[in-house]
Amino acid sequence: MRKKLTAFDIGGPYSMPTIGVIGTGDFSTYLIAALRKGGFGGRILLSPYSRDKAETIAATHNCTVAPDDASMLAEADWILLAVRPEQLANALPRLVLRPKQVLISAVAGVTIAELRATIGEDILVVRIMPSSYIDTISEGLIPIFPASQDIEAVLNSAGKVVTFDTEDQFELAMIGACLAGWMYRFVATLEAWFLDRGLTPAQARLIVAGNIAGSTGYALARQDVSLELVSDLIATQGTYTEAGLDHLLRRQAALPWVEALDIVFARLNLVKT
Repeated sequence: MRKKLTAFDIGGPYSMPTIGVIGTGDFSTYLIAALRKGGFGGRILLSPYSRDKAETIAATHNCTVAPDDASMLAEADWILLAVRPEQLANALPRLVLRPKQVLISAVAGVTIAELRATIGEDILVVRIMPSSYIDTISEGLIPIFPASQDIEAVLNSAGKVVTFDTEDQFELAMIGACLAGWMYRFVATLEAWFLDRGLTPAQARLIVAGNIAGSTGYALARQDVSLELVSDLIATQGTYTEAGLDHLLRRQAALPWVEALDIVFARLNLVKT
């Protein structure tokens, strides 16, 4: 069960913020859905830039499509910037913020310093990068930098907030979020093996995703133990697990995954320089 709002409840120490949203693609859709599912009842105002998408989100998740960006910016306490990096040049000129407003940026690879250079040094900027599954499961990850008690109180309704001490750490967490997109293809490949040998789609999904979810759940619950040791205790001599694991280790099956992380890391650092 998702954690409900506490600090922003009626009678709490804070007022419920009004959130304005620039960008009405998949990212903002699943974040808004997770906020509503978790109990956030504040106003959410959507930019009318992509009106059809905005009206769909508004109808589904109890939001309001603003008449124009100027009125949205005037009424919002926080502005969620949820556009792709290549769309930023078009979005930034529309960001005329006032002191005490907060910009929550979900733009990958764009630093706080880069944003402040355009919108002004007196604007508080907080970066987030929620996982794509947060509108479906509880405790989906929401990395945030820098820490902000007010923003965390709201985002806790949508998932599990993870704070970082430096922006470089946050960037690494953002790269980690790519793992989810890659994992879907990995799961699909394993599913296909079971499908080819007679399982139904529902059975294959349960067997593959269920075992992966079980092992990752155990890894999160038992951070006091070495995962290599856990694997060794299961893949003992003569077991089926050992036979398959030995093959995977000989083929360095994890190496392409590490190389993929290196590729994204290098690309991110190239953009930053």
